[in-house]
Amino acid sequence: MNRNSDEIEPIEYELEVMTTPAQVFRVLTSQTELRKWWAPRVIMSRNLVTQVEGQDMEMMAVTREKNHLVRYSWRGKHWPDDKPSTVITFEIEDQGVSRGRTGEGILLTVSHDGWTDPEERENQARIWDDAVKGLECVLTGKEFRPWWQDDRRVGDFLTVQLAELKDFIGRIEEESRAKKEKKQAAKHLWKIFQELDGVGDWLYKENGTEMELRYKGIRIFGALKNGQIVMAWRDLDPLLGRELQDFADRFTVEQDMDIHVGRNYDRLPGAEINPDLFSRWCKDVMAHKAEP
Repeated sequence: MNRNSDEIEPIEYELEVMTTPAQVFRVLTSQTELRKWWAPRVIMSRNLVTQVEGQDMEMMAVTREKNHLVRYSWRGKHWPDDKPSTVITFEIEDQGVSRGRTGEGILLTVSHDGWTDPEERENQARIWDDAVKGLECVLTGKEFRPWWQDDRRVGDFLTVQLAELKDFIGRIEEESRAKKEKKQAAKHLWKIFQELDGVGDWLYKENGTEMELRYKGIRIFGALKNGQIVMAWRDLDPLLGRELQDFADRFTVEQDMDIHVGRNYDRLPGAEINPDLFSRWCKDVMAHKAEP
């Protein structure tokens, strides 16, 4: 098929497995089987799938040719009404070379097409990469750990090492607007990352747009690919307790910035942050023990 240069490529896979067409069809259409490899929450009667917490998807069967073809429409419940659904297609081909061997060689072709948003396509492709491995294990009877039980995964974030955050820094530097400010923000953030490495856990959002530093499961700060630092002040309650306001006042003085502890969060320009003072402030937060 010829595609225009501005069309987004489909997500595609091929699997060759030693099983029967009936078994493949069941694994692709049974709620119980789909919960083993596709998503932890699948409710076929409601056409509902939840892969990432807080993001319900509608998966509706539009074609079912038993043991041959399954096609679903796929769209986010949160998508605007005028945004088209995508389409997931499973084609099952029996490659048995003789009647006696029918069903021993199955070619399963998977395609997820119709994307209009490159970032959403990229996010879903990451899930597919892991889900297809689980699908193959289900079809071959191998033991496996579902992708959503990955020890590295926290919601739609993955725990990463410092070196893996270089990709995030690169995304900030590539921002086309306010190039000078973005480069300065990237420089400050990388200095902060290096200074705080080893005192908490780095988390990187799967779509590459956001990162966080957490300590004992508590978010200390986050950053966005536009170079902003995100402070979720109320998240720090378990560590700071009644001294939250004191730490906030110190932050205001050291950074010469207006902040709003009463809000859910503040977004602050990374280019204007003093990285040395910010790193020391974060370390003091993590070392603090809130009074009961």
